[in-house]
Amino acid sequence: QLTCLLQCALQTAKEVAMDDSWDDPEGDDLIAKLECDGVPDSRPPLYKYRNGRVYVSDLSSQMYCEQKLLYTLIGVPRLKEMGYDVEEGESPQVTRGSDIHMARQLEVQDVVTVHTETREDNIAVLFMNLLQSVRSLLCGEPIAREVPVFGRVLYGDIFVNGVVDEVRCDRDTLQVDIVELKTIRSTRLPSAQVRRSHRLQVMLYHHLLSNLVQGNVDVNDIEKGFRVNMDVKLSSVVLELLPLEERHMNSLSHLVPFVLSAVQGLPLPSQLLVEYFSQETNNTLRFEGVEYNQKWLMGTLQELFPFWTGERPAEGVHDIEDAWKCKCCPFQSICEWRQAKEAECIKRNSRCFVQTK
Repeated sequence: QLTCLLQCALQTAKEVAMDDSWDDPEGDDLIAKLECDGVPDSRPPLYKYRNGRVYVSDLSSQMYCEQKLLYTLIGVPRLKEMGYDVEEGESPQVTRGSDIHMARQLEVQDVVTVHTETREDNIAVLFMNLLQSVRSLLCGEPIAREVPVFGRVLYGDIFVNGVVDEVRCDRDTLQVDIVELKTIRSTRLPSAQVRRSHRLQVMLYHHLLSNLVQGNVDVNDIEKGFRVNMDVKLSSVVLELLPLEERHMNSLSHLVPFVLSAVQGLPLPSQLLVEYFSQETNNTLRFEGVEYNQKWLMGTLQELFPFWTGERPAEGVHDIEDAWKCKCCPFQSICEWRQAKEAECIKRNSRCFVQTK
């Protein structure tokens, strides 16, 4: 049985694919480094690029390489304006990965584009997608895909949102599992360091979904985290997506509490899995189980968040074992971190040469 996934598109904007940036179709997730009046933007990355909230995929990418993430946040068009020679476009591997994700999604649901008018409309669509996922699982459907999750982490300091690839629910035991799909080019599994970032991702999904199920996310979190006016009336196009008997919920102040209450009907997530899928053979290589470790998760986030709050600059690859990342990075020719490390190496070698001589 197919359900429908609603996809936002402002009437003045082109349609966008569902990913962790689903809630930001106004395009403010890639703010230019300089304001229009030419005054340098001195805000920390959290507000300069993400308007006060972070995507789960941001944090996973940050663990892979923080410097690469920074260049991605700035964006290729702006980097070119700043004088850097970089190429636009995604790699065939990324395109193929997106196609595989979409094919999986279409197995269980159709994708319907909704032409929204306001940010409040967009967040309403987000909550409708969450509500539909919850209802389908509780009605016996074994899988819900592209399930939005969100909330505050680390004592409420930062609002985080993301989209879970797959939530499974056993209709007999009601065990809920979280599955993250990772497509890889060959038949060889990623390195331990890369898989570590995948573990962070599924643990964070577990943390966010668990908080929703336990009722630890409230209306104030939503209002502040998504920067919405809870009393703004939703457009007729959005309201028509609701069943007739629910169309009285014509603002987020009505819809949000209703959905947050419905989510609490789900059991807490149990098993966390990362599925590694080979693009070469078009088959699943393995499911890797991840044990939820709250202490490790919070400790890792405490290491990552100072970049977002501006307490430290971006850092690149530290370990020589991870130097391979630079070879396949689209920003390697302009990477300031890489250039600084090369200069340090030359300086050290020069000193050694002088001492030996």
